[in-house]
Amino acid sequence: MARTVILGNGGFAKILASMTGDDCLDKGDPVPDDAEIVIGVGDVGLRKNLFLEYRERVNWVIAGTAIYEDELDCGDLEDYWGLQLMAGAIIQPGVTFGENVLINFGALIDHDCNIGDHCVISPGAILCGNVTLGEGCFVGAGAIIIQGVTLDAETFVPAGTLVVASDDFRKPQRVVRGGRGTAFTVGSPGPEPFLPEATTR
Repeated sequence: MARTVILGNGGFAKILASMTGDDCLDKGDPVPDDAEIVIGVGDVGLRKNLFLEYRERVNWVIAGTAIYEDELDCGDLEDYWGLQLMAGAIIQPGVTFGENVLINFGALIDHDCNIGDHCVISPGAILCGNVTLGEGCFVGAGAIIIQGVTLDAETFVPAGTLVVASDDFRKPQRVVRGGRGTAFTVGSPGPEPFLPEATTR
């Protein structure tokens, strides 16, 4: 059996190593010629470059994921080269993936979504039905993309964003109470400064 190594030595690589028992390699470490590869980075561009360099040796990872799709069978993952489905992710019927896709912890991919090559879906993100992501998209933690939205290649969706159209990204607003009676809306320039009333003696 060939040795498997994880390319990367950051937080995501450490999580993979704790699940698989494989070794993590730093940027300058030599990659053994006979080793199979697991990509252990979340940066879209770096993932793509590593995948293209080592494509024939890249493995997939499935970790405690709920898959509700007969066609996405764990025995047929060569059709989804380099796919990584992390624990708690839920994949509904009709979802299609490109190559080298990372669906991170607790993400929800609803029915009939199409996810392009080299996309990264961060923890807790939600793609409602019929969402299409072009190649190399990044969806931040807790972001929500509503049904039917199509995003162009290399679109970056910040964490916590609500995407209601391909050109309409919204940050949820909420009032936050700070110390000394300050209040501000998240997403605004910030709290009004607290200025105590002048006193005289």
